[in-house]
Amino acid sequence: MSGVAILGYASMDHVLALEGPPALGRTTHVTRRDAAAWGRPGGAPYFVARAMAAAGVPHPAPVSWIGDDADGTAYRAAVARCGADDRGLAVIAGGRTPLTMMVYDPTGECMCLYDALEHDARAPIVTPAQADLIATARCVCLTVAPAQATRAALALCADTARVAWVAKHDVRALPDDLLRAVAGRADIIFFSETEGPLVRDALAAAAPRAGRMLVETHGPRGAVLETADGRTARPPVAALRVDDPCGAGDTLAGGMLAHLLAHPHDPPGALDAGIGAAFALLRSRQKESRDEPFNG
Repeated sequence: MSGVAILGYASMDHVLALEGPPALGRTTHVTRRDAAAWGRPGGAPYFVARAMAAAGVPHPAPVSWIGDDADGTAYRAAVARCGADDRGLAVIAGGRTPLTMMVYDPTGECMCLYDALEHDARAPIVTPAQADLIATARCVCLTVAPAQATRAALALCADTARVAWVAKHDVRALPDDLLRAVAGRADIIFFSETEGPLVRDALAAAAPRAGRMLVETHGPRGAVLETADGRTARPPVAALRVDDPCGAGDTLAGGMLAHLLAHPHDPPGALDAGIGAAFALLRSRQKESRDEPFNG
């Protein structure tokens, strides 16, 4: 077995900031809109794959869906450019590539608006090429995806494959039964502090799994790794002020998974590698903000 398959929604991200919380019947002004983050490739599979490729994993494959439009062409090119495998990107004829609006208020809180790609209900959602990538992968990473695709991936992945779950709170993508199934199969689970109750409730109702690792991210306070050997807490590499942290958690997951594939008995070192990958992403965002000033 070889390869890495990362299942989830693709997205072209559009990031902006507002002067205050939006309200019905009132105009709210945009205070920042960065050209580098207006039509930027995103979505968990892209961020995870990019981090893994940067860490030396050969051709990790996002398994996702794009339209046959200009955004889809740009997304596929970005996947290939970062060293990932684009064979898992299914192109929906006549479809519009999904987009996400990341809308930040002055406190830094974000409202995420996702415009998904509609699939033909008559066609199987997982293509033969995607099924082959999942079935032959030694590592399958599940993020937020159509529920039918996640069910198919659970059925397809080999018993010997390491399964990672990058948890996202989306009841449409993960109804209760599927949430429990994913939690029960996952060997390593990544989740934010706010997603902690969701994950721990799912684990309480799922079958135990030997050697399972939990990674809880705490934003600017770092992350905590839980294994059978105990808890390992790590602070961030350095304090960074970033207006747009989107993708940092997914990048941490990608960096950590890359290290574990090469060094399976070094979870603390993997956590350090993941935090380092997230730091590199956030530091690049600071540079983008200096080089491409926001236009209010």
